[in-house]
Amino acid sequence: MAVRHILLDMDGVIADFMGSILELHGQEHLADNWPEGEADYAGVVGMTKDEFWKPVDALGGQFWKNFPPYPWLKELLAVLRATAPFTISTSPSRSAACASAKVEWLRHHFDEPHFMDFMIGTQKYLLAKPDVVLVDDQHKNIDLFREHGGQAILFPQPWNANFAIKDKISYLKSELQKLV
Repeated sequence: MAVRHILLDMDGVIADFMGSILELHGQEHLADNWPEGEADYAGVVGMTKDEFWKPVDALGGQFWKNFPPYPWLKELLAVLRATAPFTISTSPSRSAACASAKVEWLRHHFDEPHFMDFMIGTQKYLLAKPDVVLVDDQHKNIDLFREHGGQAILFPQPWNANFAIKDKISYLKSELQKLV
């Protein structure tokens, strides 16, 4: 079946959430030493979930709008644009300021002051359809999206099962070609 639309996750795929959160917690050394495939961020840094998120919430939107894009951002977007239209699908944190800060980040890094093609919410699977592909770094999102009839690609990162894949963009391109 042809790919009609792509949903692209933000944090961990195009925006360096992990580098920023590790810096916030003084754990930068873990960026190059992440336990392979380990998705429990708080556990890896030795914290409860509340301890992990408290300093993020205290910073409000500043945390979300200031972290860097991954170096492959422009190449990844070119691959998607050559395949199908895409929409950013990103989850908010517990901070009310998170959503607006993410919109600011997108508008800045996409060089589009009025960029509007995004959806903010935790239930990405509600957007699943046979001709829609989710690109995400989180197993739970991938699994739920597939369970609800969509197609999905697990974007390679140290904290998921695709940790051994180093050429992330070639992998994405290859997986998309299988679906078109």
